Amino acid sequence: MNTKRWLLASVAVFVVIGVLEFLVHGVLLSGLYQQTASVWRGETEMRQMMWIFWVGYLVFAPFFALIYVKGYEKDKPGLGQGFRYGLYVGAMLCVMNGFGWYVILPIPLALAFYWFLATLVEFIVAGIAAGLVYHG
Repeated sequence: MNTKRWLLASVAVFVVIGVLEFLVHGVLLSGLYQQTASVWRGETEMRQMMWIFWVGYLVFAPFFALIYVKGYEKDKPGLGQGFRYGLYVGAMLCVMNGFGWYVILPIPLALAFYWFLATLVEFIVAGIAAGLVYHG
């Protein structure tokens, strides 16, 4: 394992997920969140707890990259491997992330579906980032 590339891939995954989470939840889905405001914590309370997300991302990104590295194949392009890895992880997690919360929270089915898609896209892009950086 190339430790320097793994660390760089971890940073890339952290940045990609942070940016995409902001885009998806802070921009694209903000209207749906406002329509379902009674389900969520208040904005002030959420802002005070936001550090927990960042710590979670800091823990998640290196492990995501590490699992990618452990399955890395030297003779194959990083883009394809990263895409495939992200697709597998995303497919594994997006059903529970999107539709699992639909069962637990009183949210519209559309929101659960958007979470499903967003999770899948986020992991594919994170996988591509890990693949491109680690292969680099």
